[in-house]
Order: sequence, then C-alpha cells, then structure tokens
Amino acid sequence: MLNEENPHQLQQLIRLPGQQYDEESGLYYNRHRYYDPLQGRYITQDPIGLKGGWNFYQYPLDPVINVDPQGLVDINLYPESDLIHSVADEINIPGVFTIGGHGTPTSIESATRSIMTAKDLAYLIKFDGNYKDGMTVWLFSCNTGKGQNSFASQLAKELHTNVIGPDTLWTWWGRGTNGKLKMDTVLTAPTNLNSNKDLMAITTKDLGNWITYGPSGHPISNMQGTPEKPSDIR
Repeated sequence: MLNEENPHQLQQLIRLPGQQYDEESGLYYNRHRYYDPLQGRYITQDPIGLKGGWNFYQYPLDPVINVDPQGLVDINLYPESDLIHSVADEINIPGVFTIGGHGTPTSIESATRSIMTAKDLAYLIKFDGNYKDGMTVWLFSCNTGKGQNSFASQLAKELHTNVIGPDTLWTWWGRGTNGKLKMDTVLTAPTNLNSNKDLMAITTKDLGNWITYGPSGHPISNMQGTPEKPSDIR
C-alpha cells in the first residue's frame, strides 16, 4: 500500500490525468476503471473493448494528443497522430457501420499498427455496441476493395453482410495550421493520385470506385467515387 501521510495532514488526491487516488487501496480511480501506479497499467478492462487496442489494460501512449472530440466514425483505427484520423472522424452515415484505418487489398492495420485479418476485424465489429447484425459496413481504408478475394470481400463473408471498400487509395486534401486541419477545407475521394495533386486537375478517369461485396463475398455493385467532404458522404 502507498503511504501518503505527512505531519500537516495535507492531501493531494488528484492524479494524472484527473484520476482520483484511493487511499485504502493505493489505486487511482478513473471513473470506469482502476489504475495501478506501481504496475503502470490498469487492473480493470477498458470499457471500450478492443477499440483501444488488443491490450485491455494498457495506459494510453499519448493521453494529451489522443482525443476524439467528434467520434462519428464507428471504428477509427488510424493512429491518432495521423491527420487522416481526424478526417475519418468526420464521417457519419446513418444506418451504416463505418471504419477507418490504413489498409491493403488483404489486410487492415490496428491503431497500434499491427496487421488485422478480416476475421480479426469481424470480431472487433461484433464486439462494438453500435453494430447490429446485417448492417452494411463501409471501409474508408486504402485498397480494401481491390481485386479478387479482397479484404472487403473476406469481411463480407465473415459478417454475412454487405461491405463497401475502395479499389484504390483513399486520398484526402485539406488545409490547416499547427498540425490541425480546417475541416471545412477537407475533401476525400478514392484515387491513386497523390494528395499534392491539384483538385482542379483531377478528371473522371483519375477516380477510383467504391466496390460493394455481398454476403457471399462477390461484388454486387460498383460506384465511381467523387471528391466530397467527409461529412457529406452518403
């Protein structure tokens, strides 16, 4: 047990970051769980489940920067140090379960940059309270809809539902200052063009497609992308 007695009986119960020291146990109370300062880890599981990573007990690596003021996208696996994390957070499509994360034709990265298979992500989705069986899943993740047996196709089979993914990179453009984006300037589109490319120079042939895969894993529709604000995507 920690001993914080002193001759003047002064107490400081508030700990980083806003945790309250429990004198009897020596633990820090953090509303939804308890933190053990001697171990440097929580002793109660993270209430957001796997959204915080595979380790239910770890302490956030950057509790100052890693904040999610909007939290609109259902699962955001982009590292919070990446500006694209903020872009994905603007997406809110009623009735659709949305996911952001760095991807390839065969995998997606977790927030800690570990490789996740379609089965891994399916488990994470089912664990999420916002997901209902049969909901369409939309992947805002590069190349996840590209090619036969793509990641989106595999995920559709795992969840037995429709899954949408791009057959190109998912690119964004925008302006900002001091490392923060001005969201009213941000546009996104499925395209392999570098984000330094002037939007005015983009033509139809430069744009990729949103491929929808049915529960069988076969493509059922193909919709060409267009530059649009994240909050306007429907």
